[in-house]
Amino acid sequence: NDQDWIDVENPITDDVPLSRLDSTSDTLFYQEPRFVEHVDEQAVRLMTDYISSLVQTPYVTSVLDLCSSWTSHMAPHTVDSNLKRVAGLGMNTAELQANPSLTEWAVQDLNVRPTLPYENDSFDVILCQLSMDYLTKPLRVCRELLRVARPTGTIHILYSNRLFLTKA
Repeated sequence: NDQDWIDVENPITDDVPLSRLDSTSDTLFYQEPRFVEHVDEQAVRLMTDYISSLVQTPYVTSVLDLCSSWTSHMAPHTVDSNLKRVAGLGMNTAELQANPSLTEWAVQDLNVRPTLPYENDSFDVILCQLSMDYLTKPLRVCRELLRVARPTGTIHILYSNRLFLTKA
């Protein structure tokens, strides 16, 4: 029943970051590149099919891959189509440089600085793949996603059942 949640206050606030078992800096955790898939082959195939279908439409010209790494799970033919901009924001320079889908990239720890380095209304599609559960300030980051999404833009957050338990 939807009514059960109407008067419940959200326990997640902007003022108190979420805590984790391992509270050391994510910059240290992501210092070494990890050129591996963090989910199985079927999950990779499903993500690639889903994401490729999102970006193949004629009105999508710009994509933000938030918490990006060495792959954005986009089929090569979709990147070569009408996409003019695929921005990756991640934690490891070597991984971002190796990502063939990206037209630009930036390194930033969103747990330290949850403000996105992009203009308002910049992206048609925003992806956050397998990473939202690592953010300690998810509400701030989600507000930023709304700011940088175009009025007709869409935000897609993909989860899996695998994670680095100490960092989630």
